[in-house]
Amino acid sequence: MPSTSNKKAVMGMLAGLSILIVVYSLIIVQQILLGLIVAVVPWLLYLVVRFVFTLERIATALERLASARTRESESAGDHQQPSESYGHNTETEGGVENE
Repeated sequence: MPSTSNKKAVMGMLAGLSILIVVYSLIIVQQILLGLIVAVVPWLLYLVVRFVFTLERIATALERLASARTRESESAGDHQQPSESYGHNTETEGGVENE
């Protein structure tokens, strides 16, 4: 991944280019909509790419967490059923709790 200074430089260049495009379309071409479309599309693409990368990072972190928990449970030897860990059942056949 690029460093933060590179990211800031790219963002600054993209912002400057967007402003120049909007000013050009407003003054020279006299069509603001064309300039806005041309200036907004790169920003939307940037946001989509960042969103995808963020989702990949989240998925990777969740995979690491799941594998760490699996290794932890295997090394501890906790292969019990959830009802066994409580020591006794809380419901009887009729649905009334044991006291």
